[in-house]
Amino acid sequence: MSNMQTRDTIHRMIGASVKTAARLSGREAVVSGILSGLRHLRDVVAHEGGEEAVRIFDDQVREHVLGRVLSTMKGSGEPITVVLPKAEGTEPRAGAIMRDVSESCLVLNTVSRDEGVFTYTMTGLLDQLIDQLGGMPNWSELQDALKAAEPSWTWESSPIQGNITLH
Repeated sequence: MSNMQTRDTIHRMIGASVKTAARLSGREAVVSGILSGLRHLRDVVAHEGGEEAVRIFDDQVREHVLGRVLSTMKGSGEPITVVLPKAEGTEPRAGAIMRDVSESCLVLNTVSRDEGVFTYTMTGLLDQLIDQLGGMPNWSELQDALKAAEPSWTWESSPIQGNITLH
């Protein structure tokens, strides 16, 4: 698979997950879910690469958001800065869906010869975040949101309802 095909596949996976989460949960929950997916990526970077890798990840996030700001300014003037919605009380299904797609992309990263998979995942989530917000997130709010601890998951707090069959 070429770099462009890989990027397009990942962006389609993320886009489909956002649509599913939006249908089930609503916009604010989707934004919270996308942030959860980005936090998951950041946590993996921290676990695998340590603090220096996390700084690089944060720099890449900031660089991508700044690139979108500059692109917006070039095309249509001043970008709109949007406040991130509060995560309290949001519907948990969107977070589960977005963490799942980020994990799926990480699995693809392990079997792909394309080293851009991780970056495509991060930029795909960021582009969806900006699209769902309808503007650019305030950098310090986004940075704080990515550093926030992800709530621990248990079967009792799971959004999954009903019987589960494991294969």
